[in-house]
Amino acid sequence: MNCIRCHHTDEAHETTDNDSLLKRGKCMIPSCHCKEYSDAIKKIDEDLI
Repeated sequence: MNCIRCHHTDEAHETTDNDSLLKRGKCMIPSCHCKEYSDAIKKIDEDLI
């Protein structure tokens, strides 16, 4: 899956908790300034709340 903010894959983001897809930190691509992995599922969940 790709981040909806920077469009890099979830593997490009550093893991913050037990290799969870939803808990990923900043993007490790040097030219990218994305601070947190965000996917469509997380965005939909936030919209429902």
